[in-house]
Amino acid sequence: MPNNNTSPKDRVRMALNHVEPDRVPIDLGGTVTSIHIEAYKELTKYIGIEEKYFSLIEYVGRTAYISDKILEKFNVDTRYIYPSPPIPAEINLPPGGRLIPEYIDVWGIKRRFVGYYYDIVPDGSPLLNANTTEDIKAFKWPRAEDLGFNLEYMISQAESLASTDYAIGFSYYIYGPFAFCMRLRGFQKFLADLILRPEIAVTIMDHVTNIMIEVIEKYIKPIGKYLDFIFFGDDLGLQLAPMISLQLFRRFIKPKYRRYVDAFKNASKAKVILHSDGAISPLIDDMIEAGIEGINPVQVSAKGMDSKQLKERFGKKLIFWGGIDTQSVLPFGTPEDVRNEVRTRIKHLAPGGGYILATVHNIQPGVPPENIVAMFDEAVKFGYRFYSHNGSE
Repeated sequence: MPNNNTSPKDRVRMALNHVEPDRVPIDLGGTVTSIHIEAYKELTKYIGIEEKYFSLIEYVGRTAYISDKILEKFNVDTRYIYPSPPIPAEINLPPGGRLIPEYIDVWGIKRRFVGYYYDIVPDGSPLLNANTTEDIKAFKWPRAEDLGFNLEYMISQAESLASTDYAIGFSYYIYGPFAFCMRLRGFQKFLADLILRPEIAVTIMDHVTNIMIEVIEKYIKPIGKYLDFIFFGDDLGLQLAPMISLQLFRRFIKPKYRRYVDAFKNASKAKVILHSDGAISPLIDDMIEAGIEGINPVQVSAKGMDSKQLKERFGKKLIFWGGIDTQSVLPFGTPEDVRNEVRTRIKHLAPGGGYILATVHNIQPGVPPENIVAMFDEAVKFGYRFYSHNGSE
């Protein structure tokens, strides 16, 4: 392994600006680039690290809070500012600190515990039965300050991380104008609204967008000077295609992305990364036009998301964040399969910079811990070798 003086922050910043660093940067710890608490427990036991387990305040995915011991062991270059303190894993479920079968969040969405997660129940979308725009406007919309952001805690984290050599980010706590509206309205109804009742869809999207812009102003701007990257999330893709046509995207979603990007850029100089799973390649040109600077998680198993082709088409304009397959390779492959996967994605996505290595979304329960170790080990070894050989590996 080369002995050099490149800091993790410099390494990430170079990659974000499409410059080749000393090795490919590694990410772990965001709400969509992390690990489920149950998988995390198995991982720490496997590598022999004892610690108290904490979860992020993010009940749906039950995402683990990653300790510094693990981040340092795996040579992770990023650190995150979270909107509120993590909580002990034994009480990582909503109100009361105990496993409850159902709960209703601040938006009025009702969820039920199913296996490892909380899923929306069939009648759990609060705007499901709204019939007019007046019904939408009359809904008890939460305010930015109702969403659980603790500004004092966020500033404290930012100031603490500023004294380190790590790249600093804010993860997926800002909801985009599309996917979250489906949760509020019901997936089928909202998609139908876009064509049959566009005034209802637009009213819902406007409310969500306005609330999120207020969150950016109140909670991101005060920490903006510390940030190197910001995620916001808006799943648009299925396994084989986007959920909506390019025409609908241009009409309804793209202008709102521009609003989000403008708000982020008013709050910070950080790179704006869109989280969207699935087959989104038909939308990427328009995402770039809207100001999106990077995409996560680069779901390489989805149609049209071949990593080599994506790099050839968009590599000079877009940051790729993720790419390590979590649908088949990581859970079902051997450690050598995982190492091959890491090498393939680096070869495809790392030339010229612009690649941050991470998994395609969070590492799920049941993933063999030896595969996780193999992924991070190969990311460091091959990540150095690739750039030291000028991309000829």
